Order: sequence, then structure tokens, then C-alpha cells
Amino acid sequence: MVLRAFNIELASIRESVSNTDIGRMRMQFWRDSLDKVFAGTPPQQPVALALAYAIQEQELYHQQQQQEQEQGKQSRQNDTEMSQIWFKRMITEREQNLSDPQFMTIGQMETYCENTFGSLLYLQLESVGVKSLEADHAASHLAKAMGIATMLRAFPFHMQQNRMIIPAEITAKHNLSQEALFRNPTITPALQDATLEVATAAHVHLATAQSYMDNLPRSALPVLMAGIPTESFLNRLQKADFNPLAPRIQQREWYLPAKLWYRWRQGKLFEIK
Repeated sequence: MVLRAFNIELASIRESVSNTDIGRMRMQFWRDSLDKVFAGTPPQQPVALALAYAIQEQELYHQQQQQEQEQGKQSRQNDTEMSQIWFKRMITEREQNLSDPQFMTIGQMETYCENTFGSLLYLQLESVGVKSLEADHAASHLAKAMGIATMLRAFPFHMQQNRMIIPAEITAKHNLSQEALFRNPTITPALQDATLEVATAAHVHLATAQSYMDNLPRSALPVLMAGIPTESFLNRLQKADFNPLAPRIQQREWYLPAKLWYRWRQGKLFEIK
């Protein structure tokens, strides 16, 4: 939970500041705070304090594991320490996005998702002691799918901010006019085609993440199950004929907890069609 709270703190900065200079100052505050958190002297900020407590608990658990291994009580345990590099990478990527630059290519969009959503997933995997190349690959693809879907879901909000989240190469390919869309956000064939192309990229990443399932440790499932709502959103978007402005794609599944439980019992993440 504290990792998600940290992510929300960073994600909300862009929308809560009046200019990018203030946003950069907030980002620098979190850089400095992280250094203090890992040094054991966190600032008096709720998320920073909670993060410091979580890291301290993990360090104590890790030391206990090492002592038990030395005494022969355990043969092997997973390392649960979280790496500071993932926290810093989230800050850096969010800071670079403060000025609302449009992604030029789908590759740039995926890189942003990897550095934000991916870093969060890597931290969560580390927090449960998962050290697996397959899990890292699955998390990488899942992060790209989750990030793309999140931006598509927030498309109406981005239109209100005069912010185009569809990459420039795709808007140019489908002759999608940003200015016309900002003035009058309505569905057009060009917008549907562009949305379809972006959503297809997310779907491909979901399918790739699913392909690693057979080789994943079961302890990785609770982390990677965060992508199940992404699958549901992409299905709703498809049923809405790839209209990112359709109100029904914003609906949440009331039976999501049951779905998560069922997928856990099955040992699978997605039902890729």
C-alpha cells in the first residue's frame, strides 16, 4: 500500500501545481526525502514516514533471515529489500513529463509506462521477495499495458487539459486533428482508428505477459494481478467500438474481487482472446 501511496504522490504533482518550476521543486523534495528515508531519518510527511517504516521492517526481516541461515535453520530465503533506483526512476520520469510533451512514437509512450508503472511493479516484486527473470519480463510488458490503458481511460480528462496522449506518429497516420479535437471532443473515425492502434499495443503486451505465466513463482501473482483491471478496460473499450469518450468504458466491475479470487485459484492472469 505504501508503494502505491508513493506513486500517487508523484502522479498527482502535475495536476496540483500551477507551473513546471513548482512541480520540479516537489520532485526534488521527494528525491531528498528518499535519501533521508533510506538513511533512516525520514521527513515528517505521512507517505515518507510510512515508507521508512516499511523499509525498516524489511531490513529487520532480511537480517533475521541472514542470522537463521548462518545458524543453519534455513537453507535459502528470498531477498526482500527494495532498491532505491526504482524510486528514483519513477521521480525522474514523472519530472520529465511535467511539461506535458506529446509522445512522438508508441515506443516513447511505452518507455514512459515502463519507467513509471514498471518501476512500481519491480518494487512490489522485490517487496515480496521475488527474484525471477520471467517475473521481471512479465512485469515489464504488464507495465506498458497498464500505463497505456490508464492514459486511454483518462482520455476525456486529458482533452479538458488540452493534452493529447495519443502519440504524434499515430495521429498523423490517421489524420487526427488535435486542435479540432480540443475545440470539440467528439468521436470520429480517425479518433477510433488511432485509439484502436494504441489499444492494440496494450493488448499485445498483456498477451506477452500472459506467455510467461507457466514459469512464474506463485508469489508473483498478487503483484501481477494488478493488470486484471487493465484487461477488463480494454474489453470494454473494444465493445464501445474504440470510442475513448464513451461513458460506459469508465464503469468499474462490481465483481472484480470475485474475479481476482477466481484467477488466483486458476493460477492465471488473463483470458486473452
